[in-house]
Amino acid sequence: MHNTAPSPIDQRDLDRICEAHERLLAGQADGCLAALVDMDVRGLSFAGRDLRDADLRGCLMTGCNLEGADLRGARLAGASLDQARLTACQLDRADLRGCDLSGAEMTAARCVGADFRELAAPPGDGSAAATRSQPTKLDAAVLCGAVLDQARLAGASAVGARFAETSLAGARFNRANLTGAAFCNALFKGTSFSGADLTDADFRNTSDDQGDRSMAVTKGLLTGALPDDPDLPELPVDTDSRTAQQRIDDHIKRVRTGGQEGEPARLDGLDLRDVTDTSGALLTALQAARANLSGLDLRGAELQGARLGHADLRGCDLRDSDLRGADLSGANLSHADLRGARLDPLALGGGRAVPTNLGGANLRFAELRDCRLAGAITDGADLSHARGAPG
Repeated sequence: MHNTAPSPIDQRDLDRICEAHERLLAGQADGCLAALVDMDVRGLSFAGRDLRDADLRGCLMTGCNLEGADLRGARLAGASLDQARLTACQLDRADLRGCDLSGAEMTAARCVGADFRELAAPPGDGSAAATRSQPTKLDAAVLCGAVLDQARLAGASAVGARFAETSLAGARFNRANLTGAAFCNALFKGTSFSGADLTDADFRNTSDDQGDRSMAVTKGLLTGALPDDPDLPELPVDTDSRTAQQRIDDHIKRVRTGGQEGEPARLDGLDLRDVTDTSGALLTALQAARANLSGLDLRGAELQGARLGHADLRGCDLRDSDLRGADLSGANLSHADLRGARLDPLALGGGRAVPTNLGGANLRFAELRDCRLAGAITDGADLSHARGAPG
């Protein structure tokens, strides 16, 4: 691509092309596919545009504004997007092979199933020699809070890239150059770094058991915990001999029988990620302050009055759950899905009610559409880039 110098177009021309594409998506007769192959649109704005399935291969898009644009399924192979602004851009299933995304701002972008692998490109001299491989460049790119679940990044160069709080379930970084990349608080689940260069990469506050680093270069790799923030008192010594699963099962039995059977669960500070059968579970008044519940399926769970202060709930599926009156102060709900969840006050009768406490909670990049937040305590809560957050 770029065999000849592309002709630049202005913002007015680009707007007409985008509007015609949007008409096509709406099924209107005068719609037309946005085909910007090898065109020069450097510095122009695509902000908020619906360009699903558009053809932008080899497009020169340096410094473009694509904030909030919908590029799901778009073809962008070989495009130059260096220094582009892609905050909250939707790139699910997009073809980004061989793209230059150096220095791009991709905070809160959605790239589920996106293809960032190398692009097979013909030799630059036009000879009949074997094709060469053009890697995707993400050097110094900012992908904080992005969703890269199932994304393919084999062979990509992401030197110094920032993946803090990024969701990387099933992502594949095989053979990628991740020298100096920062993954603090990233969410791994079946993530592969096999054969990658992780020299001086920062993996603090991540789950080592959820990322495959076989054959990877790990010289200078930072692991372990980040400094505790805030300074919390020591938890009481846990003397319960039951497993976390047994405690949960006994708690559910107690709730189901109105206290006639089972025992209440105290799970403060425990790792609960391997607990099963939590979807729709009766977990009223669960005591699990500072516990690790990250990634659990808690859809429809009954969690009224639960004590979850400073708990790790990153990436939890809490759709349609009942959290009325729960203490979630200081909890980490980054990337949690709270669609349809109840976080309004819990009525106690006699005109009394207990509000849900989200004071100081981390709700960055969370999904809050159709969530009932009225009456909840949200002082100090961080809702940066939360989808559906109240204005």
